[in-house]
Amino acid sequence: MKGTKRNSPTNAELEILEILWKKKKATVREVHDAISINKECVYTSTLKTMQKMTAKELIGRTINTQSHIYYPLVEESHVRNNTVKELINKFFKGSYSKLALHALGNSASDENIDELVELVNKLKQDKK
Repeated sequence: MKGTKRNSPTNAELEILEILWKKKKATVREVHDAISINKECVYTSTLKTMQKMTAKELIGRTINTQSHIYYPLVEESHVRNNTVKELINKFFKGSYSKLALHALGNSASDENIDELVELVNKLKQDKK
């Protein structure tokens, strides 16, 4: 599976990818119906977005008799990692610790702090 910075998905594309990651493969109609559960959406907009995603190599397509079946070409973890890296570079000058401190500052419940301390301790142990 691919996924480079130039292929970063837009919000609409990410919504479609989330459906395809869950379903593994789907037609435009199935994707459109899933999106329509939460918001109004025009079928042709879903189709056009999926065509653009195919050109960007975010999704692939196979033709089954009369239907086109779409599937993801990028892994969810890869897209998530790239998006987080872009966020850290853009807003925190590449500092992961500044991101963590910012997140904790906005949600500094004891549970979040304990979870972060546990994660840091696990990372330290794994590096030994």
